Amino acid sequence: MAEIETEGFEFFGVEEREFRMMVIERIETMMVHSKLSKNTLAKKANLGRSSFYEKMDREGRSHFTLMDIFRIAKALDISILQIFPMTELERLHGGQLPLSASTLHFLDQMLAAPKEDIEFLSDVYKNLQRRDQKDN
Repeated sequence: MAEIETEGFEFFGVEEREFRMMVIERIETMMVHSKLSKNTLAKKANLGRSSFYEKMDREGRSHFTLMDIFRIAKALDISILQIFPMTELERLHGGQLPLSASTLHFLDQMLAAPKEDIEFLSDVYKNLQRRDQKDN
């Protein structure tokens, strides 16, 4: 069986409060990407609104249950793994996603585009790369 490089799922040296804030940061980013408010996400995830708001409070003491995480992931149409900062680099940057929500939205739009449009954009990007190489 092939080894999958996970960089470990251990969170040694990361305090529980830091990890919780990283999860909140990622959920907020996904909410922006999906254009959802906290109220709307709570409804879609079938979570109590006040409970959800309390758990999303960075200074609060409430924690998401595993079922909350599953429901949120399903409502956002993502893998539960996307909610957790999995790599050391992500943890170093406070759990932020490698791309902004607007960039993720743009990538989704591009992936939904017709094949011809994607090929055209690919050619444009290749030409930009060639130009940048010539300038260097």
